[in-house]
Amino acid sequence: MHLRYWQVSDAADLLKLYQQVEDLRRQLPVLLSLEDARRHIESSLLPAEGRSVFALDCEAKLAGLVAVTVTAEDDEGKPDRGWVYYWSAPVIRGTGAMKESVRVVCDWTLGEQSRQSEVQCREGLLDCSVLTEETSPGLRRLELGYRTNNPASGAVAAAAGFTVEGVEREKFFYDGQAYDAVIAARLRDKTVPPRANVHHIELWTTDFEVAKPCWDWLMEQLGFTSYQAWEGGTSWRAPDGSYLVLEQSADVSGDHQRTRAGLNHLALNCASRQELEDIREQAPKHGWAELFADRYPHAGGEKHTALYLENDEGFEVELVLVDGPK
Repeated sequence: MHLRYWQVSDAADLLKLYQQVEDLRRQLPVLLSLEDARRHIESSLLPAEGRSVFALDCEAKLAGLVAVTVTAEDDEGKPDRGWVYYWSAPVIRGTGAMKESVRVVCDWTLGEQSRQSEVQCREGLLDCSVLTEETSPGLRRLELGYRTNNPASGAVAAAAGFTVEGVEREKFFYDGQAYDAVIAARLRDKTVPPRANVHHIELWTTDFEVAKPCWDWLMEQLGFTSYQAWEGGTSWRAPDGSYLVLEQSADVSGDHQRTRAGLNHLALNCASRQELEDIREQAPKHGWAELFADRYPHAGGEKHTALYLENDEGFEVELVLVDGPK
């Protein structure tokens, strides 16, 4: 996969995606012809002052967009704030490519990029060398929005270090229905600590192939991205650089039992109450059963908002609302 600048020659691929992917018809102007696609690229997507718009390729085919437009300047006339937006084609959904693309573009925009020319995604490497060749705009604050009924977009934002700041009620209206929108932001120097306090946590399973799907789903909801993969093992990386390993080791002895000495449960942060509710609703479909449901969301105490889940192997995960009781 390859992150690059847009070209007018992308018009045919853009028009094809517009015709095939219904979501794009709400995110792009009306594109009825190849000429419409060309005009849109020339007017809105090519490099220009005040905007940085990148195309994402998968196997040499257009598969997504990540963009930042400057929305405000500081007292000295320097770019200060920006609006982030993104979309993806079905071919890369679920691969982690969009999460990594948005993250590295935002890192670069805020002047916090690591100068890596490649980053690891679930399905392979993402070439982001274009960012190492350009000077960062050095913005102070980035903002974005997404519909409350679009948790996948929210997961991308969380993985890129954005914090939910509020909800705009009935922001959008189409197909006879109103939709609320989440507003989130990321600040320069306040995204993640320079060094995570935890390097990694490793969980051993007795059946990797059975256990992996439920962890894959949960990690994606929490903004973790696929990090490493090997026979009988995998890992997911958090935005702060720490990571979680799941492995079926040849040295595994006996089943996991959380009431024995050792690991009782894994506690992870959850970015918003809406995210907590979405995970609670979907978890049973992905191999997780709720614990202490009769006391949700304060099973851990009145000042502690959390969701407790357990998978078929007996691993307990506590998802804690980082902003406290709500």
